[in-house]
Amino acid sequence: MPADPQATGSRPPPSHPFVTADDHTSLLDVVGWFCVVVIALIVLARLGTKWAKSRTVGLDDGAIILSTIFAVTQTATVSIGVANGLGRTVPAASSDQLIAQQKAVYAFTILFILGQFFAKLSIIAFVTIITPDQTHQNVSRGIAALACIWMVISVFGFAFQCNVPHVWDFSHGKCIDRVGFYTFVEIFNVLLDTVLALFPSFIIFRLQLDVKRKAITIGFFMTRLLVVASSIAQLVVIYSRTEDPFLSWTFALLVMIIQTFGIVTACGPYLKPFLDSVNSGMIGNDDIRRRQGGTLNGYYGTKDSDRSKQSKGSSKLGRIFTKGQRSLTDSQQQQEESELDDMRRIASPVPAQSSHEARVSLGNWEELEVGSQSSRSHIIRQTTTYRVSSEATA
Repeated sequence: MPADPQATGSRPPPSHPFVTADDHTSLLDVVGWFCVVVIALIVLARLGTKWAKSRTVGLDDGAIILSTIFAVTQTATVSIGVANGLGRTVPAASSDQLIAQQKAVYAFTILFILGQFFAKLSIIAFVTIITPDQTHQNVSRGIAALACIWMVISVFGFAFQCNVPHVWDFSHGKCIDRVGFYTFVEIFNVLLDTVLALFPSFIIFRLQLDVKRKAITIGFFMTRLLVVASSIAQLVVIYSRTEDPFLSWTFALLVMIIQTFGIVTACGPYLKPFLDSVNSGMIGNDDIRRRQGGTLNGYYGTKDSDRSKQSKGSSKLGRIFTKGQRSLTDSQQQQEESELDDMRRIASPVPAQSSHEARVSLGNWEELEVGSQSSRSHIIRQTTTYRVSSEATA
């Protein structure tokens, strides 16, 4: 039974959201739905920022939307458990309530894994897009494969943790070592999130950006370590419990906090402060040129407005990021040569007695593009070959 407030003497009863010292149901509800609001606002800000700059939706966006859906569903499942006594340290009042709590824990644990997986997938897709380096892309694919393995093992492990048909009945059924399995899942999760914090930071660190911009950019990725810290705290709490740790209010609370950090930190690289701090062309050049009147400043493949009028973007539909490749069409080159020929005929009606020529040519465009890491020192510029002659009349 809940503790009698008068049994505590002159001490006032605990304030909201705590009902009593042994009842944290209101805390779970308040924190859970507050986290949902935070997630919704951050994800909308991310999608809005990207749409405003590119009018495109990519794989990374779909992954974060799915992660958000799983997070909202997870919180709703926790609320169902709370309505049946999840969050109270005293035993359930009836067997029906205990069954409802176990089903809630069973469901929101699987939803938690799926939400974390798609948040990771969003970051991996982002990293694959921002770097043209083939080695970095291969590493990203390797991380994605590990994340898929983690997700499959975790989901199937939790889905069949106890004997069928009552796979959710971990109080009376015959089950695997749930604490040991969850420890494996969380350690794997910690390693993945650590890599997802350090690997993009390593890519940014190698770029020749000024210290302030580099620090801001790396800082966005390193916030992923908040997920790592929360996961470690959850393991500490699990091993500090003498009763079933999965029916405790701290387990449910930390699951919602980890889910929130996982989604919010995955959205950080898409928010405007991050995009403004990076000077490496992670926004589609065509989209920026359209919105800035033809001027591309500070991005991969930078050109001034005059050159951009002579260039043609090749931004791929469905992605805001591009390698910034620009090329002049044959018709444009012919037009330029024709104009120069006309100017030469008008200015020089008499045969030339002396002339001077200068010619500049561009090497293999693909090699230059792959070799660039989108920094100021690696800016790729389009160079057009012109023939300039000076002639003297008799």
